Amino acid sequence: MSNGDGKKQVLTDPHRGFGTIAIHAGQEPDPGTGAVVPAISLATTFAQASPGTKYGTDLPNSFGKGFEYSRTGNPTRGAFERAMAAVEHGKHALAFASGLAATSAVVHLLETGQHVVIVDDVYGGTQVR
Repeated sequence: MSNGDGKKQVLTDPHRGFGTIAIHAGQEPDPGTGAVVPAISLATTFAQASPGTKYGTDLPNSFGKGFEYSRTGNPTRGAFERAMAAVEHGKHALAFASGLAATSAVVHLLETGQHVVIVDDVYGGTQVR
């Protein structure tokens, strides 16, 4: 969040509870329209200034990476991830389009020989062997 002088505001004020943090984190006014409630982005693909040069790298909900394809990131998901990180007092949070995408991300973080202990019906389509 910005406190009006362009600097990021850390949500550590003890007078700000879960609800206040959840509805304000990741929700700066839209720089183009001034809207104070983030629009839901329905776009699947985003324009590029030129091949490999993305728009939106200056927007906080793009985390400096801009937007290219909705599965890799979009303004709505960025706002949600920032809100979840704030309410959990974390630095980052990740949201996925499906349970299988989340499962795949966790499994790809493992190194050879590491294990994950889960219930046998963790997610439909996930096979425990």
